[in-house]
Amino acid sequence: MDKTPRTIQSLARAFAILDCFDAVHPKLSLSEISKLVKLNVNTTRGLVNTLVHFQYLSRDEAENDYHLGLAFVPKANLVEDQYLFHVKNKIRPMLRVWANAFELSARLNMVEDGQLLTVFTEVPDTTRYLILTRSRTPFPLHATASGKAYLASLPESVVDKYIKDTRLVPYTEKTITKDSVLKHEMQATRKRGYALEIGEINDGLGSIAVPLFDKRGECIGTISLSGANEEIIENELQAFASVQAFLDELNPLW
Repeated sequence: MDKTPRTIQSLARAFAILDCFDAVHPKLSLSEISKLVKLNVNTTRGLVNTLVHFQYLSRDEAENDYHLGLAFVPKANLVEDQYLFHVKNKIRPMLRVWANAFELSARLNMVEDGQLLTVFTEVPDTTRYLILTRSRTPFPLHATASGKAYLASLPESVVDKYIKDTRLVPYTEKTITKDSVLKHEMQATRKRGYALEIGEINDGLGSIAVPLFDKRGECIGTISLSGANEEIIENELQAFASVQAFLDELNPLW
């Protein structure tokens, strides 16, 4: 018995037209669309005009060609929000796994308006001491592992501007306060794929942070593990490998 669902031919043709547009073909003429979908020009014109009416396509009168319309903008944002929701909820249970595996506090931090804010925190089940982060407190970018992971993901011109416009506040004796040292730290972070903070914002406490990238390659957050400096140094390579392997499996969601 054939279980193939019945499809509507006109809708299938309309979707085929929309699929013609991509990064290589952001604009197409009517004749080009007609050839790509293998339909005669008159049939193609009727479908294209319908898509234009509902703003799924837009026509450039001067160039006499078409591109994707404004109807996709709010829908694209909605789809991205849904993907982000799924990503967050896939990461959350792993925070407990990492917290217990390495006996470190584990956090998911997200970028909002150029700042990093904690979304979820998990602590080891067996620990007597908790390292928590206030959920809406921004991270000092130059003095925290997550902040440095985010900074390192930005273009060098943006990092240079940040350094020029920002006073590098010293929180401990180990806080980076020299422009040249911070730039060198950014290079080291990019090379190894994760950022380190060893006693730079709190004496005796450190953190490792792995950047979380979206489909455009932009850093949207970090996964960080925090604890005593010695524990961070002892576990940094294993922790990075575990977190990065999980993020690599998560990539298809984007």
